[in-house]
Amino acid sequence: MRFGQAAQSVVLSILRPGGLLSAVQIQRQAQLTGWSTRSALSRLRARGLVVAISHSGCWQISERGRATTTARSASRLASSR
Repeated sequence: MRFGQAAQSVVLSILRPGGLLSAVQIQRQAQLTGWSTRSALSRLRARGLVVAISHSGCWQISERGRATTTARSASRLASSR
């Protein structure tokens, strides 16, 4: 997995359904650089997996992002058996 994809996966795992986090909070929790965090958020937004909340500077996982993380979790669980 390329670093950009790894950063995106980490960001998606941090953004829990219903939660709102700023880019700085995501950066700290993911232990990424500011550039990596912004790049991951930008790519995830372009893919429709996260949405920026207007006027708050916060990010939230989208319905599509929830479906993606649920599918990945189920796939990992099935492959670990």
